[in-house]
Order: sequence, then structure tokens, then C-alpha cells
Amino acid sequence: MKILITTLLLTSLVSPAYALKTLVVKNDRALIDLEGEDLKVGDKLGARSSDGKPRALLEIKQVKDGKAVAMVVKGRMQKDFSVERYTPGGSAAAKTSTAPTKSLSKSKSAWGFTAGYAMNKMTVKPSGASSISLSGSSFNVSGFYQMHLDGGFSARILGGYETLQASGSSAAASCSGSSDCKVELSYLGLEALVRYSFVRSQSMDVWAGAGLGFLFAIGKSSNVLDTSKVSTNQTIVGSLGLDYRLKGNNFIPVQLDYAMFPDNNTSSANQIVLRAGYGFNF
Repeated sequence: MKILITTLLLTSLVSPAYALKTLVVKNDRALIDLEGEDLKVGDKLGARSSDGKPRALLEIKQVKDGKAVAMVVKGRMQKDFSVERYTPGGSAAAKTSTAPTKSLSKSKSAWGFTAGYAMNKMTVKPSGASSISLSGSSFNVSGFYQMHLDGGFSARILGGYETLQASGSSAAASCSGSSDCKVELSYLGLEALVRYSFVRSQSMDVWAGAGLGFLFAIGKSSNVLDTSKVSTNQTIVGSLGLDYRLKGNNFIPVQLDYAMFPDNNTSSANQIVLRAGYGFNF
């Protein structure tokens, strides 16, 4: 788990220039994987050889399921050429001979923040007493960073303030002499997800993901748990989400997490967390 989070954190520091992927070249046509890029019919693409020289200008003729069919307008296209979005210059010469530069490429990295509502369930096993079921709700606030990996895959890392609050009743007075039991925990949390976008369009990405959460306790109160033993927790997380694109580089991220705390000798817990917020590509 440490290797996974370290790898994601290190790769998040590297934001390579965004390039499209050529799948097939046949005659004057090329099949291009848009890698999540928001392109449409009529947009121009530029191709460079491995030495960085401009070799071809292409025009998108058809877009479907995250892929595009592009026609070679000028030059000669090969599968091993790098392909990027092309914005022509102001002169006629630039329009026919200028290849795209990295500064014109749209980055697939993004920053943002979310607020979350958590629905919590917990089972506590006091020493010498029957198990007690607790439930409740709480709120979370996180910032996030995400980056494109390959094809439809991306990584999202969230960090912020996470909480778990739950309460319940016990037939026996097993909660410090009371039948009313409660748990109130707050954490500095970190969550790392690998995501796959299975629906991509000009207006939204719909994705599924999985990963790990790491929680470091910063506040703890309970009359049924031994809080001296509560310091760190790890969770296994499954997620579904939607990134709804706004004008420009902005988008609205919506994310539904199911987080499972591994069982131990004294308790087990899970959370369903609905997050929504605001993000922007850079």
C-alpha cells in the first residue's frame, strides 16, 4: 500500500505535455484515440516525427466513443508520429506549415475541492458484552489533484478533513455505564484512486475507480471505544463518479465512495460518502 501511494504521489508531480495517440493509419486517413480531449469535427491536428519536425496536418472528419477519424490535409502521416491539437497562426504560411507546440496542448491535470456527506455504519464489540450497532452521518471537506495516465485511465488524489460519527443504544449499560453509545472521530485523510472513464463525451466523463484511504486521527471521543488505541486507519475504497464540463477549463466533480474499514477485534465500520465540488484543468 505504501508503494502504491508513493507511486501516485510521485507521478502526480510530473505533468507531461498532452498528446493524442494514433491507432491506425491507412492511405490518407488516421484513427486517433482522443485520450479524453474535447475535440470535434473540423478541428485540426498536427503531426511531428521523432526529431520534432512537422510532417502532416490533419482534419477531424468523425468523432465517436472517444476516437476520431482524421483526414490528412497536408504532408504524409505515419503511425509513429506524435499528434497534438493544432491551432493555426495568423499567416497563410503558418496555416500550411506550422506544427502544434506544447503550449497549445490542453493539460489533463486538474486541481479542485469537494465537500462530502458521509453515511456511517459501525459495529463495536465491547469486552464481555454483545456487539453494538451504531449509525450516523457526518461531513467532509477535501482538496484534490488528478492527472491523466493512459487512454481512459487517470489518477485522483484527495486530501483533507474526514469524519466518522455514529451512535446507538445498547440493552446493557455497556457504554461507560450508559445505554447510549457514541463514537465521534475526525481525521486528516488521504485517498488515492485509479479511475477508468467508461463514458466520455464533450460534456462529461463518467468513471469508476478503486483505491486506498489513509486516515490519521486528530480528534476522538467515544464512550464505547478505547480511544487510546485509535491513531491511524486504512480503508479500501470503491468509487463511481461524474465530471461535468463547464465552459473553459472548469468542471463539476461528483463522486460516490464506498469506504470499508478492515475488521479488527473491537470494531468494524463502513462509509458511503457523496462528494461534489469544483475543479479546473491547467
